[in-house]
Amino acid sequence: MKQMQQKDLTNILDHISRVFVGVVGDFCIDAYWEIDTRVKELSLETGKPTIAINRQRYSLGGAGNVATNLAALAVPRIFALGVITDDMYGREMMKQMRSMRIHVGGLVGQSKGWETPVYAKPYRGSVEQNRIDFGRFNTLSHATERKLIATLRDEVSKLDALIVNQQLPQSMFTPTVVRTLNNLAKEHPEKIFLVDSRHRIPEFRSMICKLNAIEAAALFGKKARHNELVGIASLRRYAEHFFKQFRKPVFITRGRLGLLLFDGNEAVEIPALNVGGVIDPVGAGDTVVAMLAAALAAGATPTQAGELAMNAAAVTVRKLRQTGTASPKEIVNITRLLR
Repeated sequence: MKQMQQKDLTNILDHISRVFVGVVGDFCIDAYWEIDTRVKELSLETGKPTIAINRQRYSLGGAGNVATNLAALAVPRIFALGVITDDMYGREMMKQMRSMRIHVGGLVGQSKGWETPVYAKPYRGSVEQNRIDFGRFNTLSHATERKLIATLRDEVSKLDALIVNQQLPQSMFTPTVVRTLNNLAKEHPEKIFLVDSRHRIPEFRSMICKLNAIEAAALFGKKARHNELVGIASLRRYAEHFFKQFRKPVFITRGRLGLLLFDGNEAVEIPALNVGGVIDPVGAGDTVVAMLAAALAAGATPTQAGELAMNAAAVTVRKLRQTGTASPKEIVNITRLLR
């Protein structure tokens, strides 16, 4: 594959600073709790050992991390579309979004039957312990569903691209919401609709599709422990299948091997940059999604968007113990360094 020229890369990054992008999906909070192993104390009430947290920090996760990546890319207007509730984590989520100037008017409030999804990650030193999840059992009310659909129809006219990000098995993506999104994608072929769905990809239509190799294989009844273990011949078959469903380009990420793009005519292998050393892939998929949507909205070809996504991911994976992001400056620098 012929690599993009530096001037084309910088030109697309410049155009990204003029596109409007929405993110509809499961907005979550990532909680990082660092355990102090030096402190040993028994609970007076239970007699059991306590766990002392000496540092805690919070960042946007799920669809929120996609929005965070868009902000890092200098997308000037980012619209959050989804469901929110007024608990302590929901308030933290709103505070962080507003600090990044993400527009939150598209978030519909629900007070009963909904808790802010949280991925709480306790660490002992550098080792992550069992994750603690909140918000697994949320149920979208009919009233919230109606408000959300009305909001989606109203907001889509303001956007150049809409990212659909489904993370949670039980979430806001009811059959009616999915059907509405499919209809909007069909009604607005001039806009970029890009879906990244962990559990519901067979239900979507008329959108650009991004998934990883493990997810693609699982949909065909195949199990793989690592993205890199799924063979290229299988990935081509999967991509052709998804193209028949979506009639739009399909991007399948392959971890350290980069990604496979199928545009309906040919399959293109886009390699990852060889960053070397210790990496942390958590959140890299969100970086890829954000870059793909922003670059395509800015006029990039699918191949150019895929290459930019790999460059951005190379920045993200070098940021350890965080769901990292990539700025235009970081992307330009790493491209010059590692090409």
